[in-house]
Amino acid sequence: MPTDHACQSAAESAAQALDSLRPFLQPGPPRGADGFDDWATGAAALLVVLAGLQADRPGELALWHSHIGDQLHEALGLPVAGAEGLRPVLRSRGWDALAPVQHKARELLTDLAGDGRPGRPVELPRQLDLVEDACAGALRRMTVPPEAAARCAAAFAEAAGSLFGLHPAPPPRYTPSPPAAAQATASPLPPDWTTGILF
Repeated sequence: MPTDHACQSAAESAAQALDSLRPFLQPGPPRGADGFDDWATGAAALLVVLAGLQADRPGELALWHSHIGDQLHEALGLPVAGAEGLRPVLRSRGWDALAPVQHKARELLTDLAGDGRPGRPVELPRQLDLVEDACAGALRRMTVPPEAAARCAAAFAEAAGSLFGLHPAPPPRYTPSPPAAAQATASPLPPDWTTGILF
């Protein structure tokens, strides 16, 4: 089960990614103003991703996908189309906001381990990739520029994955080739000391 510290770190990372979308969605107060709460906002974003990880059946995945935009608007405290005039949902704050994330993550782990498919747990990274792509697509439909949408969706996936000890693979290290002139002048093989001794 994810620890309290893991949930806190994941929520803070998700909140930073989500709050970076404000300029594209609707002008809003800067971070730290108007009651902005890292944990509550990040927890709301994480719950969207975790719901996507649980929606592994075609019908469930389509339903989840159709509501991503509204749920991310709600997580930011922005109005949702068709919900004008409704009283905004009061969200828990502080540690109380992290409890549903911890519960949902534990529920997901239980589902993965006990659904009768022994090989299923290894599918979590693949499902996380699918959810990341779906979130990026939803953000693009919300008028978020493609690069910002991909960056935010990747941050969501990384934050959610960290709850289960998953971390993105580091990019391959680039090793530059030596200059052509150096290759031409360099001896292809070390000196054959054995030959010198024998002959």
